[in-house]
Amino acid sequence: MTFLSAVVLSVALASQAQTPDRRAEAERLARAGSYAEALKQFQAVAAANPDDIEARMWIARLHALMGHPERAADVFQSIVSAQPQNVEALVGLGSALTAAGRLKEATDVLNRAESLAGDRPAVLTAQGRVHRAAGRSTLALAYFERALSLDATNAEARTARDEMRAERAHRFRGSYYFERFNTDAPDTHAGIFEVNARLSDTTRVFGSGQQERKLDLDETRAGGGLTWRHNGNLELQVGAMFGDTLVLPDSEVLFDLGYSVGRARWLAGVRYVHFDASSSLVLTPGVTITINDRALVTARYYRSETDLRDVSSSTGNSGFGIRAYGRAAQRVWLHAGYLRGFEGLDSITVERLFQFDANTVSAGARVDPTPMTSIGGTYEYQRRSDGTHVSTLLLTLIQRF
Repeated sequence: MTFLSAVVLSVALASQAQTPDRRAEAERLARAGSYAEALKQFQAVAAANPDDIEARMWIARLHALMGHPERAADVFQSIVSAQPQNVEALVGLGSALTAAGRLKEATDVLNRAESLAGDRPAVLTAQGRVHRAAGRSTLALAYFERALSLDATNAEARTARDEMRAERAHRFRGSYYFERFNTDAPDTHAGIFEVNARLSDTTRVFGSGQQERKLDLDETRAGGGLTWRHNGNLELQVGAMFGDTLVLPDSEVLFDLGYSVGRARWLAGVRYVHFDASSSLVLTPGVTITINDRALVTARYYRSETDLRDVSSSTGNSGFGIRAYGRAAQRVWLHAGYLRGFEGLDSITVERLFQFDANTVSAGARVDPTPMTSIGGTYEYQRRSDGTHVSTLLLTLIQRF
């Protein structure tokens, strides 16, 4: 053996000895949650041996865990190209495409995986996810149930099944609203309810009512509407409420549209509120960004045109709002927000309509004792330009059945 051959052999043996150590360290980092560092380690392993499929699988998994579904899909696709019957890679590719919002491609890939291994819970769970994202809730639920029948300990399938049962259920929402001013104005007390019924995977209808005592007036109004969904990413809601009222709107009409693309959900809303001596048309474009499965942020812009009929004039107002939501525990969500302008569309009353310079901060929490029950509370503090301060408390119970 020549000297050069001996050197090459020594380097190769040293590399083989180091690779298991590097792989073990990379796996330890990944399982400890140090995804970025683990990714670097696995990339080094794959660079040294491009045929190391397991290292490339880890790279794809880590991209998915880090919220980079497109990158994960590219790596999984490269593995599938080399090994078309690699079921784990097909499931990973389908899941990454689902997360990226490429639902048609994801469905095709996962159908291939199911044709190869239709009895694997991981395949069935991934199929449930893509059909859920596409709005095919009946089919999605059937896949989750099949996955659980094969593996009763499948926590992901169980959680998804329970969430879907809650999403599809009829529900009752009851709320108590309390408002206190720093002036001599009497406190406000209101009760609000809604019954929401599922007609199909795409359509729901609801009826609502409100009883409120404000400024020493007792008022009642009622209404209803419907929600329609298409392909899991488009949702339209229309509704209206009416009453013989002075403080509350005597008529209110809403139109809300949401469209999801990847992690963004684009929002467009129009609301018309009519009072005895005024009316307002409010436009509310916005966006919700899902950061990960534990956090999301919603931002909205408000533009109103208010008509003052008694004085034959009108006025415009612009405002904005932002609210962040975070999962503090498996069944606990926290939220906080800031609003500029009158907004308060869920509790609009005649005197709120003209709070163009109001600043409002809010905070709250929601607890889900069971998948079918939610209890929430929100505290809101508003400072108005005339020196008035308003504190409000909203308590809500949602029961699904």
